[in-house]
Amino acid sequence: MLHGETNLSADGRAARPAGVPGSGQPERWRWPLLLAGIIVVLAMVGGVSWKTTIWAENQSYARLAEEGRDRLILYGAALHSEVEKSRNIPLVLASDPSVVAILGFPPQGGGELEAETSALNRRLQALNESLATSAIYLLDDKGLTLAASNWNDGSGSFVGQKFDFRPYFLAAMQGQPGRYFALGSTSNRPGYYIAMPVRRDGRILGVVVVKTAMDDLEHGWSGGGEKVFVADHSGIVFLTNVASWRFRTAASLDHEARLRIDASRQYGEAAPLAPLDLQEDGLLASLDGNRYVMVSQVLPDGDDWTLHVFLNIDAARAQARNLGFLTAACLALAFLIVISALQRARLMRLYTRDLEQRVAERTAALVDANHRLQSEVAFRQRAEVDLTAKQEELVQATKLAALGQMSAGMVHEINQPLTALRSYADNAVTLLGLGRSEQVRDNLAEIAGLTERIARITGQLKQFARKSTGAAEPVAVRAVTAGALSLIAGRLRNEWVELSWEPPADDVMVWGDDVRLQQVLINILRNALDAMRGQALPRLSLTCWGDGDKVWLAVADNGPGIPASVMPHIFDPFFTTKAAGEGLGLGLSISEGIIRDLGGQLTAADGQEGGAVFTITLRRA
Repeated sequence: MLHGETNLSADGRAARPAGVPGSGQPERWRWPLLLAGIIVVLAMVGGVSWKTTIWAENQSYARLAEEGRDRLILYGAALHSEVEKSRNIPLVLASDPSVVAILGFPPQGGGELEAETSALNRRLQALNESLATSAIYLLDDKGLTLAASNWNDGSGSFVGQKFDFRPYFLAAMQGQPGRYFALGSTSNRPGYYIAMPVRRDGRILGVVVVKTAMDDLEHGWSGGGEKVFVADHSGIVFLTNVASWRFRTAASLDHEARLRIDASRQYGEAAPLAPLDLQEDGLLASLDGNRYVMVSQVLPDGDDWTLHVFLNIDAARAQARNLGFLTAACLALAFLIVISALQRARLMRLYTRDLEQRVAERTAALVDANHRLQSEVAFRQRAEVDLTAKQEELVQATKLAALGQMSAGMVHEINQPLTALRSYADNAVTLLGLGRSEQVRDNLAEIAGLTERIARITGQLKQFARKSTGAAEPVAVRAVTAGALSLIAGRLRNEWVELSWEPPADDVMVWGDDVRLQQVLINILRNALDAMRGQALPRLSLTCWGDGDKVWLAVADNGPGIPASVMPHIFDPFFTTKAAGEGLGLGLSISEGIIRDLGGQLTAADGQEGGAVFTITLRRA
């Protein structure tokens, strides 16, 4: 810019130069304000996202707790069912006469006691196998095992073992049912013991005990997806689907509880009884470094047993975090949308005038293009009408050209009747002069027959030359074929063609137009005759057959056939293999179009014995 020039705005007023003081004030504060706004928005988004995450976690924990309570019911029912299935067994055996009889024998019972005991051993063994329990055995009033289901288990047999230290024996000897979970002192396998006193005349003679293993129950819990354990009144975990938790305590044992458990050998000598690192915080609990949603329930079975179910919270926390991230993303997106909307509104204000001008220009261009398109459509419609008319004229011209080519044969056909007519007429004059009226009448009858023959020939030519109505109607295949053959009969005789045509016994009717069908058939026959030109024994065969709603008419020759390179183009317009001046290449194309318009199909193929076969497929009428 030259020195002294002045910047002008769009409305002609002088614009403030860039270097004038005060002109950069809005730009100076724009970016700090924008940065401060972004920081405030990010802080708001972070706060809302954090609160959403906390709320979603609490909701997820509550849902997990509700699900855990449902699982508590299922696990408790499974445990109750496992305990109940063997509750009545000792009650029934305690009143069994053979059991009472064995306990009533004196200590030195002799051979009869041994026989009774052996029979009871086998009976208890069979009963234990059928009920799928762990063991069934009989104790006397001193805690000595007299008979057991594992009597033949060698060193693992309970027979001869004393269990007077077990709490279930002590409870039964006091007249109460004894229920107790413990580790077997002989088998070292955990199980649930149920004991019933055996009475006679009000005196307790001994105790019947049934032990049920809980292995199947624990195995079934392993497929639930949650971690489960059952603790007794001392807090010792005796049933669980986590092996490392078994025989550990939910809380530290006091000295008296430890002495009581050691005296009863409830959990064996090798049980760790170490406390679990269990910390509870509302619905949540920490165990072995992992956090769970824990739900608990005191069970009616056993001696103050408590069932605990632990549900993993990793999936719930992940969902909560995802919800927090989604919330943050939505808020950030909303912020970007607002910024984008404001920016868009600003740009819209800046470019409204330019946009309106472009829209006006575009509208004018579209109107002009629409006018040109309408003109082109009208032109093409007129061209299509002209093309249709030209096509009809071309079809008629082709048919007349074929008619001209057949005229030479027709002249020969008509010449013979005309020669005969002259001969019969001369004879009639002579016979009339001789007064032989009867022979004159016969000559006149012959003359009438010859004129009818000429009329039939010219009628076929007239029918072939006229334009078709185009309407489909029932047409007899025999009549169409006969008319076509009559028009080329002279050429068939002149070229010594052997014709094979057996009309169907019952005339077949098809949907078509007799003029157009005859035109198609004559065109195919003429092509066949042209192809057989030069053959020593030309043969032409016509075959007609039908099946269902279809009728086929095939024309076969013994010419050279159709080359493979020609077959794909056989029905293309203006395609011909004849010499120049012998054809336009429209015959087969027009014929194929005529058959297609009548709802049929025209196909070409090589014959089985050489030559070509053209097949016309039509709808049966």
